Amino acid sequence: MILHADLDSFYASVEQRDDPRLRGRPVIVGAGVVLAASYEAKAFGVRTPMGGRQARALCPDAVVVSPRFDAYTEASSAVFEIFRRTSPIVEGISIDEAFLDVRGLGRLAGAPVTIGARLRRAVREEVGLPITVGIARTKHLAKVASAAAKPDGLLLVSPSSEDAFLHPLPVERLWGVGPKTTEKLHRRGITHVGDLARLGEDVLVSILGGHAGRHLHALATNRDPRHVVVDRRRGSIGSQCAIGWGDHSPADVDAVLVGIVDRVTRRMRAADRLGRTVTLRRRCCTPRPTPTWRSPRRVSSSTTRGR
Repeated sequence: MILHADLDSFYASVEQRDDPRLRGRPVIVGAGVVLAASYEAKAFGVRTPMGGRQARALCPDAVVVSPRFDAYTEASSAVFEIFRRTSPIVEGISIDEAFLDVRGLGRLAGAPVTIGARLRRAVREEVGLPITVGIARTKHLAKVASAAAKPDGLLLVSPSSEDAFLHPLPVERLWGVGPKTTEKLHRRGITHVGDLARLGEDVLVSILGGHAGRHLHALATNRDPRHVVVDRRRGSIGSQCAIGWGDHSPADVDAVLVGIVDRVTRRMRAADRLGRTVTLRRRCCTPRPTPTWRSPRRVSSSTTRGR
C-alpha cells in the first residue's frame, strides 16, 4: 500500500500556527496574488492563484499576510523528517506533499491505517500542522483519496472497493485533468470517472489524442504501475494554468504568472535545485474575433530546466 501525505493549506496553516490570533479566521497569504488560503477563506471561494483584489472582494474580513518562505521551508524539513522516519521509501512531490511506500512494514509498524494515523499524530504534535493522508494500492488512487479526505483526514481505499470509490467521482478529480479537458469531456456527456472507464480506450484517444486518451483511460480503470521513487533527479520543474476565454486584464494575467512562478520556484527550493533555462509557453485555441487586448506576457505554463 502507498500513502499520499499532503499538508493542509500549508502556508496559511504555518501562519495560523505561529500567530494564535489567526486561528479560526480567514487567512490569505500574499497580497498581489493569493499564494495560499486557509479553509476559512476557501469557504468564501478564495483560491490560488487568484488575484488579491478579487480574493478580498470575496472575503472582505480575511487577514492578508506576507509570505515567510524561511518558515515554510523549516516546517517542510521537519515534516519530511517524520516521513523518512515512517518509511525508508519516500518520494517528495512538492514542499508540502509526498508519497510513502509502506509495503513490507506490517510486522514492524502495523497496518497501513495504523501507520497513517501515527504519521498524522506525529506531524500534529511535533510540527503543529494538520495533514491529510490517503492510502491505496496505487499512487494515483492514494492522491485522489487524500483529496477526498481533506481537510485533516485519513482515508483508506481498499483493493476491493477501488471502483466503488473511484467511479462516482467527477472527471476533474483525476490527476492531470484540467479545466479544458473537463470542458471537452462534459460536452460529450462524460462527467464521472465511471463514464471514462466504460468508454473504450480508442474512443478516448479520438477525443483527447493519443497520450492523454490512454493516460486517462488507465487512471479511470486504476492502472498505475508507477512505483514510489527515492532521490529521483528531475530534468525539469514546471507548472501551468489554463485561464480560459473571457476578458482578462494585464493585471489578471500578471497574477496568474506570479502564481506559476511561485509554484515553480517553491518546488525548486524544496528540491534544492538551481535553474539554467527558463521556458515560457503560451498555448491557445482559435482566437476570438475581437480580443480586448494583447500582451506578450499571456502565459499558460512555465518550465525551468535544472542542471
